[in-house]
Amino acid sequence: MPWLALPFIYLWPGTLGQKQRRAKRLVHYCFKFYIYLMRFLGVLTWQIEHLKRLHRPGILVIANHPTLIDVIFLVAFMPHADCVVKGALRQNPAMRGCFFITGFIANDSGENLINCAEETLKNGCALIIFPEGTRTQSRTKSTPLEYSFQRGAANIAVRTQTDITPVTIHCNPPTLSKQHKWYYIPPKKVLMSLCVYPDIAIDQYRDKSATLASRQLTRDLEDFYNNHQ
Repeated sequence: MPWLALPFIYLWPGTLGQKQRRAKRLVHYCFKFYIYLMRFLGVLTWQIEHLKRLHRPGILVIANHPTLIDVIFLVAFMPHADCVVKGALRQNPAMRGCFFITGFIANDSGENLINCAEETLKNGCALIIFPEGTRTQSRTKSTPLEYSFQRGAANIAVRTQTDITPVTIHCNPPTLSKQHKWYYIPPKKVLMSLCVYPDIAIDQYRDKSATLASRQLTRDLEDFYNNHQ
């Protein structure tokens, strides 16, 4: 468990930035161990298209969010990943220390969110954001899925002038979704399918104000994901 090692990382000599980088690398290896263990046990497997696109430094990655383990898969394949997470985790006694030592960014920090994101990207870390803000609602035959994104990801992209690397995640059969209890066991082995698409350039939004550009980019991202279900 990474939480057992985090106190040693914190006490080991070094600057706060160095400690945070060590903690992120530890979380990366723990998540990677977890998914390989799950595959070895026959619980799940995965396929990833264009994985190398995630190995570039300083990229802004957005993804849909069908399951609880989406972030585990992304961080497992991204050794220098940073995340935008719910600010409420800072109040969770079990997560507060991990939140601090990894330097993960709170989504309720307002203007500071942009500054922290820019700092992360400049330092060569990849930043992961789930623009839905919560897990995706499962689609049905009667109610097709319609993505609705918050503007935070687009805001960061526009204000830091960073292209977006979109990732689609699909889970078959569905599990650990918003509609399933955490203890639900699917009828067959789970397949996690990830596809990393070419970057979405933000040059086309530079002739608008940051507010208008963020709104337009958010709508375009929703259209992109609605067309890649």
